[in-house]
Amino acid sequence: MWPETKPIKVNLSKFDVIEIIEVSDPHFGNECFDQSRWNRLCEYILAEPNRFVIWAGDLMENAIPGSKSNPLTQTMTPHEQREYDEQREYVVAMFKMFKDRTLAIVDGNHEYNRSTKAAGLYPLYDAACIAGLEDRYRSSYAILDVKVGNKARGRKGEANTFVGYICHKTKKMKNFAATDFLEGFDFVVGAHDHEPEDHPRAHLCYDRQKSIVSFKSVEHIDNGANLLFGGYAAQGGGRPKSMKMYKLICYGDRDKSIQTLGYYI
Repeated sequence: MWPETKPIKVNLSKFDVIEIIEVSDPHFGNECFDQSRWNRLCEYILAEPNRFVIWAGDLMENAIPGSKSNPLTQTMTPHEQREYDEQREYVVAMFKMFKDRTLAIVDGNHEYNRSTKAAGLYPLYDAACIAGLEDRYRSSYAILDVKVGNKARGRKGEANTFVGYICHKTKKMKNFAATDFLEGFDFVVGAHDHEPEDHPRAHLCYDRQKSIVSFKSVEHIDNGANLLFGGYAAQGGGRPKSMKMYKLICYGDRDKSIQTLGYYI
């Protein structure tokens, strides 16, 4: 298993533009899993060769005794949620389908706080190994280093490099956020709360050699969950969550820039 401090380096310099879709909280096996929307999302990603995926945790419902979700109402056992079946789209099947599109995989609390803490098992790591994506998996967080395009301005022939921080849980606070303890990153991907959000941040950067202050913008996105309203969310008095999603568009054919585009599947 690779340590989190080892960055995942991906060379996509053959593309002048790439689109990154964060897939988080689909909760395979949950009785409220939205199969129709999931099918549309898969078709959307595969429709263009320059669309890639970050898997940001809680891919499995993985309900066990004592967990918040109910083991008796999930539609598959934790083992079935992970395993590959030609007739069903589980985690291994998804990893295999998107093997050439996967940039990074991280655990969510439904994987780590249950299988890992209870029995020392890493179901997403197992699925990644089976699908041939072991190098794209990190347990707690992932650092993603992606090269895009080969026409960057300034240094002829060099690709633009985009660096991202991926973690299932990222705190949302009024004055500070996960982006504020990071340095050198262009984007942050979070999940967990099922609330889709594009919340860009800015940093003040001081250059000691030049004695000047500059601003650096950092994208921060959360694409929410793939669940219909019901189950323990409704039973606990929760409210329905928006189905809006975002994609990061990274440009390599001009000055380095990232654009966030919101859309509905």
